[in-house]
Amino acid sequence: MIPFGFLVLTWCYSVIGMSDDLDSLQPIGRLIGQVVLALVFSSGIALFSTQGIAHVLAFAVIGVTLVNAVNFVDGLNGYVTTWAAITGGWFTFVGSWIGENDIMFLSLALAGSAVGFLPFNLGRAKAFLGDTGSYGIGAAVFAIAIWLFVLGVPIVVIIAPMIFVIFDVGLTLVMRLFQGENVFLPHRQHIYQRIQQAGWSHGRVSLFHAALSILACILSIPTLIAGNTATTYPAHVFWAGLLALYAFLPAWLDRRADKEVTHV
Repeated sequence: MIPFGFLVLTWCYSVIGMSDDLDSLQPIGRLIGQVVLALVFSSGIALFSTQGIAHVLAFAVIGVTLVNAVNFVDGLNGYVTTWAAITGGWFTFVGSWIGENDIMFLSLALAGSAVGFLPFNLGRAKAFLGDTGSYGIGAAVFAIAIWLFVLGVPIVVIIAPMIFVIFDVGLTLVMRLFQGENVFLPHRQHIYQRIQQAGWSHGRVSLFHAALSILACILSIPTLIAGNTATTYPAHVFWAGLLALYAFLPAWLDRRADKEVTHV
């Protein structure tokens, strides 16, 4: 039943994304549709688990947040596609580790579809995800992540491939609010966008983010094996270093470029 819900959720979110691409639905309508879908799926999860109403509401908030976060970071060729391939691959591994074949196969389908699309989207792109693709990918990741949580997989393991997306969107939102900007207006202030503006190509930024995401997943393997114990906590400290590297890279690239101009 849950695999069927997964398919319906991703398809319906993609339809909402298509309405965004076609500009045939007002923003408030898209948001309402996202909330309703997230609530329905979360309620369905609750029917097959011991989760209460508080968890259902929390899951719905996470779903809407994650889908929109993925949509926000879909600004460079190959960025979300490589991330989807890594996230799907990681969830495939986790599903296999805990013996959940449904999760393993659905995650493998996500990874496989991303890998198949990647040659057309990386470098000199010939095709783009658009809101249709990014909404669908966000919904797929949300559904699998909540499913894993209900099965008792440690949160660190679940968010490992998502940590940089969540961090980028969250930090950018906070900074824009702090600067008094209208967060609903389009902008190009995400960390990944600033790295590209500092001189890196779309492909280089996408592959750099992919490498960081893979490292974050590797660092969560001790927790997958042993659970949340005192011996696995040190591995999480390295996440802080990776996030700091990601956050300060744009400023470092800008300073290096300024020095090169000065020397010339």
